[in-house]
Amino acid sequence: MNILRSLAGVWWGAHPFNLKLLYNAIVRSVLDYGTFLLQPGDVNAFKKLDSIQSKALRIITGAMKSSPVTALQVECVDPPLHLRRQYLSDKFVFKSLQIQNNHIITKLKTLNELIESSSFWKHKRLPCLIISYRKYLSIQTPTHHSHIFPLFCVNYKALILKPDIHLDMGVSKYQPQPNTNFNFVIDQDWNDYNHIYTDASKHPQGCVGVGVYHSQSKIVEKIKLPSETSVFTGECFGIYKAIEYILIFKIKKTLILTDSKSALQALAKFPFKSQPIYPILLDCRKLLMRCMDQNLTVSFVWIPSHCGIKGNEIVDGIANEAINCGDIYCFKNYSHDLVSLPKTYLNNAWSAQWYNGDKAKYYRRVQPTIPSKPWFYKYNFKRHETSSLIRMRLGHTCSPAHLATIGVLDSNKCECGADIGDLNHIILSCPLFDHSLLYSSLSSLSIPFPISVPYLLHTVDPVIYKIIILFLNSFKLKL
Repeated sequence: MNILRSLAGVWWGAHPFNLKLLYNAIVRSVLDYGTFLLQPGDVNAFKKLDSIQSKALRIITGAMKSSPVTALQVECVDPPLHLRRQYLSDKFVFKSLQIQNNHIITKLKTLNELIESSSFWKHKRLPCLIISYRKYLSIQTPTHHSHIFPLFCVNYKALILKPDIHLDMGVSKYQPQPNTNFNFVIDQDWNDYNHIYTDASKHPQGCVGVGVYHSQSKIVEKIKLPSETSVFTGECFGIYKAIEYILIFKIKKTLILTDSKSALQALAKFPFKSQPIYPILLDCRKLLMRCMDQNLTVSFVWIPSHCGIKGNEIVDGIANEAINCGDIYCFKNYSHDLVSLPKTYLNNAWSAQWYNGDKAKYYRRVQPTIPSKPWFYKYNFKRHETSSLIRMRLGHTCSPAHLATIGVLDSNKCECGADIGDLNHIILSCPLFDHSLLYSSLSSLSIPFPISVPYLLHTVDPVIYKIIILFLNSFKLKL
């Protein structure tokens, strides 16, 4: 904490985003380590940790002491520590699911049964690990397990196999006629090959649809995967089904075409150095090894999406249809997909707490939702400029109106005596300042008038923020 204090004050020092990175590395990492094992515990002890977080966020933002902690957490996108402890617990449990005989899962099962049969826990907060375990039990789709580390389940020759993958065939969606160029390259390099297109699609809060399309025989396969599955896994599963199709029909030469570059890059990556390990791609390597043993040639090509390539457009439609009417495959969730669920759980819990809270009502008008990153991470403003903007967003500034609210001043009147000295008056109408440049700049952006400061700050528009900073700097205002 002293390191953070030495690097920045309210009006001088390092950029808030750099301070946030330092806080994550040297403060929050200590607050995180193993603390989900201690909850529920001594409430007063956890309050001490919460106070460390609030102090750090005030140093990072340059906010006033009166600023509500809940608003500071949203402004810095740093969740409350009790929610973060549950998030870390969820990640720990879901990562442990990969190995079938993991002792953690066995012990959690026993502990959960004891808690269910005990009256002691009926009116007490459950341990984080038990909450995480019950979240796992609520997932209806079974989970993929391995008796040993997945890499050791694959033949060594399959692991060192180098698939024939082409990530750049010279076709771009920004070319005048990408479909014509695509057909020319295919006829030139893979003229005597069968073409199998694969794709995956996922609707918000929905299942994943996987489509496989053999263009020569017009054979279509639609598969529906559970909602916990990621699009990446769906793309990999489409490739797996395409290779399986090749083995079933003993196709001598096949070109598998997909618009998922990440799936092909992961397949091409040397598995001993790949992190994380994707069991579905290891299964693909097993099938490719069988293809090689049977003298079946398989090549992979990445194609740009939504650029008019006929086969890709067809399989994209098939994948979308599969979400509703695809064949339900005997599929098991992979742990690398389940590990992404804790982030969703965290966002949902934090959003519910933010929406239902009774504090920071002004700030909630400026920032109604929780962002994915702090707004200031991509704004190269000076320290005093960022501090002023953050204070204005929080609604806790050195204005007469707020200083009177917290008891520093006796009157909330502005120095001009015309009105209450709040942000709207100071920025938009105070006769002590010339607002002509401010209004002309805002008018050029087609902003409707009359306007309020919370609306201007709500936009998080860099141009509007620069106009506000220009006004503050011109009169040397440090709010």
